[in-house]
Amino acid sequence: MIKFDDQPPMSPAADAWAESVLIKSDKYRKKKYSNFFQYGSDKAQRIYTFPKQIDINNIFLFNIHGGAWEFGYPEWMLFTYEYFKNYNLNLVVPGYRLAPKSKFKEQIEDINNSINFIKKQYGENLNIILAGHSAGAHLAYYASKYHQVNGLILSSAVYDLTKYTKRYVDQITSKNISAKSISPMYDDEEIKTPILLTYTEIEEQIYKDQSKDFYSKIKNNNINNLIYKFKEVDHYHEPNAMNKNNQSWDKTFSNWLQKLA
Repeated sequence: MIKFDDQPPMSPAADAWAESVLIKSDKYRKKKYSNFFQYGSDKAQRIYTFPKQIDINNIFLFNIHGGAWEFGYPEWMLFTYEYFKNYNLNLVVPGYRLAPKSKFKEQIEDINNSINFIKKQYGENLNIILAGHSAGAHLAYYASKYHQVNGLILSSAVYDLTKYTKRYVDQITSKNISAKSISPMYDDEEIKTPILLTYTEIEEQIYKDQSKDFYSKIKNNNINNLIYKFKEVDHYHEPNAMNKNNQSWDKTFSNWLQKLA
């Protein structure tokens, strides 16, 4: 598998997906397409922005990679520019330090610092959407508590960490941060930000159940909250399914995007 950092193998299905998207994303690492920055001293604290010429009047969409908080690179998500370039969006793809060396506290600090870095580069009063897949969606949700954002796109997140794989959860929790305290299902704060929540037809039941349960919790917080199921798609390929050929998804996303303040 193509590697940018020293990471252990995942499952065969996850490794195959990661290999395929790294190949697709490779051209978008070139300077003709993207801008590359280090927002911190750690090699994981790197960030890409698209297009090459940023328009600060357009929404900045941060797309945060997943990987159970333990795996992944920002380079996993560069290929998503193929879709988002069809809209008046600036795509931002940040990396963050991974478990087990870094816990939730450090990871959310990294996402917040990446957002602050972009604000410093392009201006404080930016329009922002925070998006993420799996663990990235979990981080996007909590990062939204520290910033004024126009919308959230949460794709197959874990909303109740008390019911998730203990090994992964133990790596990001600590004496002062329990699984329940960083579970959106138990969050008492009412998030008013418009949320587009997605999940897939072919993935573990926990993602399906928690996505539907969390949507029931937040659906009345904002009239623009939506839930969308990708049919005939598994957990790993959810970011791939966000494309113009998927007319059902594209219509949903386009309509949701147009309604954002």
